[in-house]
Amino acid sequence: MKNIVLLFSIMLFFSCHSQDKISLRQVNEDLLKNKNLFPYSKSQDSVMIKMLTKGYTTYRLSGVQSCDINPDKKYSNIYIEDGFDDEEGFYNGIIILGTNNICEITTSPYKLRQDSLSYTKVKEKNEIVFYTKKLSMEDFKNKYLDEYFRYELVTQDKVGLFEKCLAIDKYTPKSIINARNYYFDGKGIKTYNIPIKYNDIKNGIEGLPYFKEDKKKEFTECINNLNILKIHKTLPLID
Repeated sequence: MKNIVLLFSIMLFFSCHSQDKISLRQVNEDLLKNKNLFPYSKSQDSVMIKMLTKGYTTYRLSGVQSCDINPDKKYSNIYIEDGFDDEEGFYNGIIILGTNNICEITTSPYKLRQDSLSYTKVKEKNEIVFYTKKLSMEDFKNKYLDEYFRYELVTQDKVGLFEKCLAIDKYTPKSIINARNYYFDGKGIKTYNIPIKYNDIKNGIEGLPYFKEDKKKEFTECINNLNILKIHKTLPLID
């Protein structure tokens, strides 16, 4: 696991919306107005900015429509995870409207090679091609462990507690995450960067020789006390 120094979960933005409900279209407009909220948004390249703005709008709005979800319906809770691979240029997104309307949007060739038949191909105006899948909460929880863990951290308001786990030691495991998380909870839109992949730690902490056993135990207990997903203790090998 790569261990890098990050400014952990950063709350970047509160929108001016104070109403109890909002639509995904409104959330998308708010996010795109703020120049800190997506990769290369501060670039002076106007063509790139236009392309990114169109891309995010298409993935979010047309994406949920292909999952039979109305982007103009207002909800008390809206969650978005935007994942963007800088090197290879593909997008991975999860959008959850309310608590049961879950849509995955992807252009990742790796996901499509593993399970292309379960995705719906969407071609937007013969320009942008992407793939979507409507998920149940059960599937999301059981098959998307990394995304589910970050979702629960945000929606249960446990990001601060998670930061305390990371602060236990400078060698605590921190994953490289090319994603941002947005959450509307009826009070405003909050934005986070959360450097954790649950799959990297679920079977115990390995590959960090400077991470001492006492700190490892403290970190494991801290994560488990979040009561989201547990780190399982690694059993010793028996000859």
